[in-house]
Amino acid sequence: MGILDSKLISGSKITLFDRVLDVNSARHRAVAGNITNVSTPGYKRKYVDFDLEMKKLLSSKPAITLETTHSNHISGKKNSKNPSVMTDNSDSNNNGVNNIDIDQEMGELSENQIIYTTAARLLANKFQGIKGAIRGRT
Repeated sequence: MGILDSKLISGSKITLFDRVLDVNSARHRAVAGNITNVSTPGYKRKYVDFDLEMKKLLSSKPAITLETTHSNHISGKKNSKNPSVMTDNSDSNNNGVNNIDIDQEMGELSENQIIYTTAARLLANKFQGIKGAIRGRT
């Protein structure tokens, strides 16, 4: 077996950061769609429950598998379960058009950007650490 195996990837939190980025991307699309439809009569707010998605991730068995073309490659396929996008079926709010509160959506967009940027930086640092280890640096 080579120096890199599936434990290097699954045991280094790379899959966690990857999933955080996936959830945040889905959440960003939902919030952006809500902002776009703030004046659309009858539109129902969409959302991704970040906490619920992280609980599902942490309670599931971590698995990453990659496609191989050679016997020395890391095996398997990546778990690609998409985050759940839910619809808020509550009644209209103060705008009288739909149930979107633009201030709430802008706050969620800002929060989501902070989480995404942090996860992306942590993931980049993980890869820098692996790259340094391969080159023999700390």
